[in-house]
Amino acid sequence: MKTASRKAARCGGFTLVETMITVGVMVVVMAGALGIFVTGLRAMYKDMQRLATDSKLRALTLQIAKETLDSSEFYVFDDYAKLDGSVDLAADVAVLSPDVYATQVAYGDCLVLVTRINVDDNSNVRQIRIYYRDTTNPNNTAAIRYYEGTDYGSSGTTTSLTTLLNAINLSANPAITGSRILAATTRGRPMPSTTHYCPIATPTPFGSTCTHTTDYYPIFSTESATTTPTCESVAINVEVINGTTSMNQLSSSSFNYTISPRR
Repeated sequence: MKTASRKAARCGGFTLVETMITVGVMVVVMAGALGIFVTGLRAMYKDMQRLATDSKLRALTLQIAKETLDSSEFYVFDDYAKLDGSVDLAADVAVLSPDVYATQVAYGDCLVLVTRINVDDNSNVRQIRIYYRDTTNPNNTAAIRYYEGTDYGSSGTTTSLTTLLNAINLSANPAITGSRILAATTRGRPMPSTTHYCPIATPTPFGSTCTHTTDYYPIFSTESATTTPTCESVAINVEVINGTTSMNQLSSSSFNYTISPRR
């Protein structure tokens, strides 16, 4: 009996220590496999967001490029709020100022494209198209919206451009009926680190200098050799951001494109 009992004991199951070791090894293996799986999912997610970003950028820039080349003239405004029902095409457009190369440059987050029935500046307007970010602060991320006005056909309309723009009051409602979002989260390129005068609201005494590194340009710009806006060219420099907050910087992308309208 004793011999049989000892034999049975020798042929028994795993001990508690052996079981714990086995389970521990399995946990480590499963944790490693899960880590690889999660890493793969994250990589796939980022790649998908990059593809979505590139797709939005291509669609956006191709659309603006095509319509700018089809336009007779364009106007860059600081932001959509300038279209407030009382537009002054001389005073409300973005102000041109000289850059380091003495070229006159103006920046803005609202681009108005005007197509006339011919290149004559006084000819009838056929259509107005507007691209704008729905923020008045260029440092904020915001959506790019697109508004397409009525197409008046080959004969155009005798209504003045100012009157037509005043009927599009974006200041009252940037999500105006007929507009749509082209990209949900965008911003311009960052400004270089430069020295500014600190505002009164900061702890630094007013008049002291401080360095800002988080300011951003508006996404549209135009430049001219003169001191008045002459529709020479328009540049788009925009960053489209996709993905969650923790990953959006990895799935963002910039595009800088210069186009000239039909004259």
